[in-house]
Amino acid sequence: MVETPQNQTQGAPLSISEPSSQAVAVLGGRPNGQGIRILDVSEEYVQFWGGDRDHWLGASPKIVHQEAANEQLLTQLHHALSGGKLGLGCSLTGLDHAEEALLSKAPRPLIEWRVTAMSMPGYADNVLVLVQRDITQRVEKEAELKRLATTDMLTGLMNRARFDYLLKHELGRLNRYVRPFSLIMLDIDYFKTINDSQGHDVGDQVLRALAALLEDNLRSADYCARWGGEEFIILAPETSLEQAARLAEKIRQCIGSAAFPGAERVTVSLGVAEAAANDTPKSMMKRVDNALYQAKESGRDRVAC
Repeated sequence: MVETPQNQTQGAPLSISEPSSQAVAVLGGRPNGQGIRILDVSEEYVQFWGGDRDHWLGASPKIVHQEAANEQLLTQLHHALSGGKLGLGCSLTGLDHAEEALLSKAPRPLIEWRVTAMSMPGYADNVLVLVQRDITQRVEKEAELKRLATTDMLTGLMNRARFDYLLKHELGRLNRYVRPFSLIMLDIDYFKTINDSQGHDVGDQVLRALAALLEDNLRSADYCARWGGEEFIILAPETSLEQAARLAEKIRQCIGSAAFPGAERVTVSLGVAEAAANDTPKSMMKRVDNALYQAKESGRDRVAC
C-alpha cells in the first residue's frame, strides 16, 4: 500500500511501494462536511487522469470515468466516512470500463480500483486510500489462455474438453427444465485416403474448410466442436430428434456440394441422437456414436438416427 514517513505532512508527495502501474490517492472529508476531497496523490494518479498535482490537491477524486457513477460512489463514501461506518481496513472495490474517445478506435481499458479506510501518519483523521490499476493486459492474457485451453488449434472450433462441459450443462438443464436437445456426430468418409494420396497438409486444409463450412451453416444457438481426428460433433439446444435429423441432412448436402482445397468431392456420415431424461454424458455419446456407426455401415454419405 502507501508508505509515508512519520514526519510527512499533508501536501508532500506520496512514496509508493507498489508498481508504477498503480495510481494512488489519499482521500478525506472536506472541512465543511460537503463531500470527499483529495489530500494527496502519486505521480501515477496525475499521469493517469491528466493535469498536474496542484490541480488535484483539494479537488474531488476520480474513481471511475463515467461521471454519474463517480458522483454516486463519492456520495456513498462521504456518507460512510462521515457516519463512521468505514472501519479501519474496510474496503470498497470495483471495475471501471473507461469511456471510448469518440474519434479513437483504441480498446477500452479495464480499471480495477479499491478504496480502503486507513490510519496514516501525518493525517489527524482516518483517510481513504484509493488504488487504481489498469488490468486490461492481464484480463486479455487470461482470456487468451482460456481460449487456448478450450479451442482446437487446427480448426478454431471448441475442443473436446469444452464440449464435454457444455454437454454436462445441457443434461443438467434437461433434468431441471425438461428442455430438449440433440447431438449430431459426423465423420469424414475415407479421410485416410485423402491423407495418404494428397498428404497431411491437404488433409489439414480439408479439416479447416469443413470446420468453416459447419460454422457458416449452423444456427447461432448451436455448438460445434472437433471431437478428434476427422470427427466433429454438434450440440443443438431446443432441438428434437426430427429437427436435428433435418439439420444433419442440410449439413450433409452442403458438404457434399462444396469444393475443398486439394481434394476431390468430400462426403460425411452423420449420426443423430436426442437426449433422454435418464441420459448421462457417457450414455448419450454412446448412442450418437452408434448412430454414426450405423450411417457408415449403411454405405456412408448419409444420416442415421
